[in-house]
Formats: sequence, C-alpha cells, structure tokens
Amino acid sequence: MPNDTWYILGAGSIGCLWAASLCHKGASPRLILRESSYQQFARKRVPLKLSTPDQTALFDVDIVSPETINSPINRLIVCTKAQDALAALNSVKAHLADNCQILLLYNGMGSQQTVRDAMPTQTVWAGSSTDGAYLAAPFEVYHAGRGNTWIGSLRNDQRSEPGFDDLCSNFRLNVSQCDAIEQKLWEKLAINSCINGLTALFNCRNGELLDNGEKQVWLDQLIIEASSVLAALEIPATSLREKVHGVCQNTASNLSSTCQDARRGRATELSFIVTIQH
Repeated sequence: MPNDTWYILGAGSIGCLWAASLCHKGASPRLILRESSYQQFARKRVPLKLSTPDQTALFDVDIVSPETINSPINRLIVCTKAQDALAALNSVKAHLADNCQILLLYNGMGSQQTVRDAMPTQTVWAGSSTDGAYLAAPFEVYHAGRGNTWIGSLRNDQRSEPGFDDLCSNFRLNVSQCDAIEQKLWEKLAINSCINGLTALFNCRNGELLDNGEKQVWLDQLIIEASSVLAALEIPATSLREKVHGVCQNTASNLSSTCQDARRGRATELSFIVTIQH
C-alpha cells in the first residue's frame, strides 16, 4: 500500500502540517475541501507553505472536493473537528475502498468510536499527537512545537495489520504505532482539557499558561481536577502535571485549535474534550 495516494480531509493546521510532511517524504497527498471552498480556486494545485522556527519550505499540493474525486481512496487521514468528522467522512464514503485505512487525527474522545462503528468494512485508526501547529494564513502552516504522534487501530481484531508502518521511519514527524491507543487518547484528552479551554479564556498562546501568575494557578487547578477524574474512571495516568507543563513548554508559541476557533467565532471541540461522548 505504500504507493497509494494519500487523501486528507480537512485543510486546517493539522491537515496542512501532515500534507506538507507527506510532501517532504516524497508522497503526493490530496487535500479534500468542501465544494464551496474548492470552487474558490481556479487552479487545482495550490502552494503549501510549511514554516518552523528554523526554516520555511514550499510544496505544491493537489486539492479536490468530494464531488471531483475520481479514484478509490485507500488511505485517508481525517483532520476535521471532532464534531464534523462523521459528516465529512460520509461525504466521501462512496469513494472509500472496502479495505481503506482511515486515520483519525483530531482532539477529543467519543467521535473516534462513533466513526469506527459507522465504518465496519474499513480499518479505523486513531492518532494522539502533541505536535503544535497553527495556520498563519490558508495553506500556510507554522509548526510551532515538535512533539510525538501515536497511532493505533480501534479494532482489536485488526491490530496486526501493517496500517501506517511507513510513517514510522523517514518521516519529518515523530510517529509510533501503539497497541493501547485508547490509553493515549485518554492522556491527550486530559492534557487538552487542561490547556485548550484556558488558552481560549485568556486568549493566549500555550506557553503563556506558565506565567507563574493567575493563568498558571488556573492551569494547576485543572490538572488536579483532571487527575481526580482519571483516577475515578480507573484510567492509568502518571505525571499529568509534568506532561501538561511539558506540552506548554514544547509548544509555547502555538495557538491551540480551541483558541483559534474562539478568536474566529467558530464552534470549538470543547464538548468532545470536557464531556465524554458515547
């Protein structure tokens, strides 16, 4: 499957980060846009800019809409908001191969399981990432903090499938396969519940939460609360304070997706972060 075309649903910060990283690897991903967005572009290949604190790179990436896809999709990365994932997948469902590998890369908990149950013939993987990225402009992504991404199958009977093995080497993002992905999702959920809403409340970057003042007092109170919830649910979680502070430090210049949405008056993923969905 390594030579299959990669499709990416969602051209936000994570979608563009992964598209650029796949281009860097030598792949030719296709970004799937809504029809209304797709029609705004006269050219169906757009420049994609990837910036880091050290360098900038430019790539050309193909864009398509659900209506213009003309070949089966064998590998699909979903980078929408949690609340939009199932509807977005349904818009391309007719193009999904029966053995399509679907990787879900978004925040929150609950939507992943809903998608898994709605896609019985596909292999559905979930990802948990601590990379920090934000869009400076459409198709201009800033990789603000390098982290790690863990991916694993959400179906117990499919954990031995090769899936995304080729992302675990020779890839600019740090990707590892994980047999206990739901544990990683819980951990990421706890970290997001401490950071994302607070950055939106204070309209600040991740690193500003460690200000040794009011923001950090709130942050540490949320860490205590999140730890107690995980303990009550019997979810193993060690050193949550260290992990939350580490994410804030490693992605200090990043604007969380929740903060970005709040600034633009868009719906956020908070209901999938602070309330467990079933």
